[in-house]
Parts: sequence; C-alpha cells; structure tokens
Amino acid sequence: MNGCCRQLIGRWVTLLGVACIGAAGAGKSASAQSAAVPAPTRIEFWHIFPDAPRQGWIRERAAAFHRLRPDVLVRPVAYANYPQAFQALATAARTGKAPALVQISEAGTQLAVDSMLFRPLPRAAAAKLGDYLPAVLNYYRVGGQLYGLPFNTSSPVLYANNSLLKKAGLGGRPLPDTLELLTQTCGALKRGGSAGPCMTFPVDAWYFEQWSAQQGALWVDGSNGRQSRATRTFLMGEAVARPLRWLSAMQRAGYYVNTGKIEDNAGATQLFLKGRVAFLMTSSSRIGQVLAGSRQRGFAVQVGRMPVPQGSPRQGMVVGGSSLWIPREITPRSAAAAQDFALYLTGTANLVSWHRLSGYDPLRQSSVNLLRRQGWLQPGQAHTVAVDQFRSTRASPATAGALFGSFYEVRAVLHAAIERVLAGAEVAASLQAAQTRADQIIRAYNARF
Repeated sequence: MNGCCRQLIGRWVTLLGVACIGAAGAGKSASAQSAAVPAPTRIEFWHIFPDAPRQGWIRERAAAFHRLRPDVLVRPVAYANYPQAFQALATAARTGKAPALVQISEAGTQLAVDSMLFRPLPRAAAAKLGDYLPAVLNYYRVGGQLYGLPFNTSSPVLYANNSLLKKAGLGGRPLPDTLELLTQTCGALKRGGSAGPCMTFPVDAWYFEQWSAQQGALWVDGSNGRQSRATRTFLMGEAVARPLRWLSAMQRAGYYVNTGKIEDNAGATQLFLKGRVAFLMTSSSRIGQVLAGSRQRGFAVQVGRMPVPQGSPRQGMVVGGSSLWIPREITPRSAAAAQDFALYLTGTANLVSWHRLSGYDPLRQSSVNLLRRQGWLQPGQAHTVAVDQFRSTRASPATAGALFGSFYEVRAVLHAAIERVLAGAEVAASLQAAQTRADQIIRAYNARF
C-alpha cells in the first residue's frame, strides 16, 4: 500500500471517529492421490444485518453459492451498522486484512472513492446489470465508473395501526399523504379518545434529505456534488426548515414521540408494534418485520406513501441503502470470487427472495416481473406502495442524491440540530448554526484533496 493511500485511510478513520489446505481424504496418503484438489478461495463478506432473519438469509445464500461454486467459500460477518463496518474496514485495510466484499451505505460513496481503497466494477460485470433501475446504478456511478453494486435500497413509508384508527372512528379513510393532513389526523385521533402520542419516526437526517428531494431542492451545491465537488450545504433552505417546523409543532402538541436515540429505527418500530402510536414513519425495509409483528399482536397494518409538505411537487425519492464494494488490494483471485458472489447475491431470484423477506426494493425489472408472476405486488398491498413510490421518481439533480465525502459528519450535525429543536430551540437559528458547522466540515474535507 502506498503512502498516499495509508494517509487517506488514517484520515478516513479520523473523519468517522470512527494457507492452503490439502483435500486428501482420510486414510489416503498424498502419494496415492492422482491429483491434488485445490483449496477453495475463502472470502469474507462484511454486512450490516445482525438481526436473525436477514443475517440468516445471507448465511443461506453464502451456503447456496458454495454448493454452486465449491471453489469459493464465503464467510459472512455481521456488523451493527454502516459506520461501524466502515471504520473496521479502514483499520483492516491498513493492516492488510481487508475483506473481499463489504457493504457501504449510499452516504459513504464519495468517501469510499476518495479513499482509493476500492476498485470499480469491471465493464463486463456492469454489463450484467442491464435491467437494474437506472437511478440506482447512477447513484453509485462516479466519474463515469460504477463502484458499488446496489444490493439493498429502500424509501420511507408511513405505517398505520388500523385498529387504533377504527377505534377513533377513522377507519377506512385514505392515509394522510401530506404533513398537514397527518397533523389533522392526529388531532382527530385525540378527539376520538386516543391517549398518548400519535406517531413516531427516528431522529435521522435521511428523512429530511428525502423531503428536500421531494420538493426539488438540492442538499449541497455543485448540482448535489454530481457536477463538481460540493462546497456548501443548503440546510437553511425552506425545504429543510418546513418539515422541521412541522416536527416541532407535532412535538409541542403531544402528537410526536421520540425514542431518545439517533437513527433509532428499531426503537421506533417497537413503539408502533406495542400499540403506543397509531403511525410510524420508517424505512420500507421494515415492511416484513412490521407485518409479521402486527399479526402476532393481533392488529392490521396499512402502508402509505411518505407524507410530504403540502404542495410539494413530489419529484421522488433519493436512493437510500447500500451497495457492495470490492477492496483494491486483495488478490485477483479473491476479487473475482467476490464479484461472482456479489452478482449471485443480486441476481433476479435472490432479489425477489430478499424483497419478500425484508421489503427492500427488488431493484431489477426481471425481479419485479417474477414477483408479479408469483402473485406479489398487487395493487394496494404494502410492498406495492413502496415499490411504486420509488419507481415514480423523476430524474433531477435533487433526486440524484447528494455526493460528498463528509456526508456522515454532516448528518451528525443535522441530527444535533433536530434534537435541539425538539428540546425547544428555534428552527431558523438551529439550522443556521448547523449549516455553518456543516460547511466548515466540507471545506476541511476538501482541503485534504
């Protein structure tokens, strides 16, 4: 590894804070064998699904791939979240122990490219992705090269507890699809005798990034970092301020409850499944969990589009999720094995199975077609809402998604601003301080290149 690369890895960590085996059979001497069987290529796949259902699915796919390809043995390793996996990867690469395949979130794309730790996908591999959603591929294409192979993509959706709605006399109505209608519905729930808060969703910048895109607003300059390196954010813009003012009002009215943890999708989901709130806004990747959990607890769930500020043009969703990356300095044999496994994992049938388990988007048109042949994705179904919402996205610089190397840190700055507002601080002042700090972070990052 060259000195420049080592320096970049060290900066990466700072930014985030973050032998061959013979195949002889027992009882047979080596001299009795006509030919030695080569040991399989062993590769590690680092992912961020520690929960039993999704971790089990990945282990099953690794085992199935080994049956198809006995020459490759995949060992999945689960991490708690993207930043943890990111930091572990930087440390491993610095010591020459990088995995062969790693899952990196969409927000880490520019940082991963800048680190020079990863190799882009060869054109021959990219050519096998012809039926992928173009918007998803374009997100991970930097400088004309596709680096990450998209694996899991989701968007925010609204979950509703139909039992609580019916109890308040609100059953059978369309779900609110604007923030203002959601506030009105929460008021009607309270008047209908509903006790406690009305809704929850995590303190997470991701939702505000989606609201900005839906309103046609950029997150950073440089055409969202797609035409030139981003130099500043637009956190003070009305596209961010408006939903934050709404959230503040929901908090004051007693309609919104926060779990008290950043990016706490799991905690928010549990509040909903325990019947503490009528509405949950979280990732479509939790559809499988929510539907199974609600059945166990005896209530029905309805899923609707992400509510947006009234009058928003609804330009669509930004890619959210992750892709699969291959480190640059592993052996060619390991890289080829990792690429083959990644293509297998994201093949038509596996994306169908993955979608049915989790709710993540099926990504390939062939996967959508197969799901429909299986009787899936019928109008009005929970999974259909999320798939249709994502596919209604209109291509624009706003919906292309932001691309800049200090994305994780800027998200942390906005998280702190949201928490200040929920504690009673004024929205405009909180966002002004957040934008000032975020812009400083971006300038400091850019100064290193």
